[in-house]
Amino acid sequence: MLRDPLHEIEHATKKANEFMGNKTQGVFGKYPITLSFLVLFGVMSVLHGFDDIIFKIPFFSNHPIFVFILGIVILIFTGSLYKRLQKNID
Repeated sequence: MLRDPLHEIEHATKKANEFMGNKTQGVFGKYPITLSFLVLFGVMSVLHGFDDIIFKIPFFSNHPIFVFILGIVILIFTGSLYKRLQKNID
């Protein structure tokens, strides 16, 4: 009995796609937990360092409410800037 040539081509194409899919998979797809921990460590290090730097300034150390208010103002500013820029893109 002869084999169906279309079936053979589909089978060969499927094997090639599986092989190349494994070779071209992104690094994050291969090592998601390791990279997630590295990203988390990096973000937490930056935040901790920023916290230490900010509170070495006597004014902010004595008046933490101003750090809070400054953070809220920056978030409002960046949110409105984002909305304005998004309208210009659309």
